[in-house]
Parts: sequence; structure tokens; C-alpha cells
Amino acid sequence: MNTGAPLTKVLVIICEEALEPLLSRDIVACGAKGYSVATVRGRGHRGVRDAQWLLSSNVRFEILCTPEEAQSIAEQVRGKYERNFGLVLFCMDASTLDGI
Repeated sequence: MNTGAPLTKVLVIICEEALEPLLSRDIVACGAKGYSVATVRGRGHRGVRDAQWLLSSNVRFEILCTPEEAQSIAEQVRGKYERNFGLVLFCMDASTLDGI
């Protein structure tokens, strides 16, 4: 494990699938080099999201970024979309593994 590497964060955003193209642009505009996105389903305070209805599915973005980029992305996403769309954001510390 590279212990001398700069601090890295994993920002996770779970949101309605309709937001995927918008968030993709916002994430890159905030300085992130890239992201992973996948369709997900589960249960939360809004009930079960099982993707059986058109536009009912959720997506999960995972972004490896600096703490500053994570903060910028989170502020942008919450400010633009939180009021009208279901979304959850959380952030964790991460270390990249070199030589594997």
C-alpha cells in the first residue's frame, strides 16, 4: 500500500437514473478525472427501488478524487438536485494499492 500518497476520497452518489447524464458532466466539471457508474436497487427511506418501472431505477456513482474535489462535487450535486430528486451521498477515505 502506498502510504506516502496524497489523501484520496471515494465519493459515492446514489440517485435516480434520470440524473446520470447530468451528474456525469457535473463530476468532470468539478475536476474529477473519472468515475464508475452502475445500476443499483435497494430499499431506503423512500421505499423499495427495484427498477421494474421505466425510469424507476437508481444508479451509483463512485468517484476517486481529492478531498477538495469531493467537497465541490457534493456541494454542486446537492445544490442542483437534492430538492427535486432522490439522492444519497457519502464519502470515505481510500488508499490506492500499487503494484497489484
